[in-house]
Amino acid sequence: MAARQEFSSKGLHGARVDEIAERAEANKQRIYAYYQNKENLFGEVLAHCFNEIAQNEQALLQLGERDIPVLTEKLLSHYVDFHARYPFFWRMLAWENLDEKRHVKTLPQARQQVFAHLGRLYAQGQERGNFKKDVTFETYLFGLMAVSFFLFANQKSSAESLKLDFSKSKVRDQFVKEFARLFDVA
Repeated sequence: MAARQEFSSKGLHGARVDEIAERAEANKQRIYAYYQNKENLFGEVLAHCFNEIAQNEQALLQLGERDIPVLTEKLLSHYVDFHARYPFFWRMLAWENLDEKRHVKTLPQARQQVFAHLGRLYAQGQERGNFKKDVTFETYLFGLMAVSFFLFANQKSSAESLKLDFSKSKVRDQFVKEFARLFDVA
């Protein structure tokens, strides 16, 4: 928890193991003995973050054919809710991408099962006319993930420039409903 707070606030290069040790009430030398260096510790924290989203996404395996007409809203709501509950995630991901994705290999394969399941639902939705046939599942899912990430990464500037306070669940819920309509075929 202490390392996650420090890294999500300051990134790999700005974080200090001294601060992590102090917050965790741990010995700095023990941290180095276990992880060897700050970069390895960052990689472990990032892996933990990816595992949290992968575990969280397991709930999406419960979605079925009956959910196809509202799949977009359910998925976007899921990712927005995840970011609201785990505000450190988007920050860790941003720092990782700013550092040229050195640790992305830690992304667990558990997400592949969820993505395959959602891909099947999306394909069924395309056959039924719920989704555009010329938009791939990967583009569709990336769009939903990108919107949820952007919403939280730009929460303060959006509140100022668009007068939308995404820190309020009512505003987020309305946004999800409206944004999901952009994907409607009809």
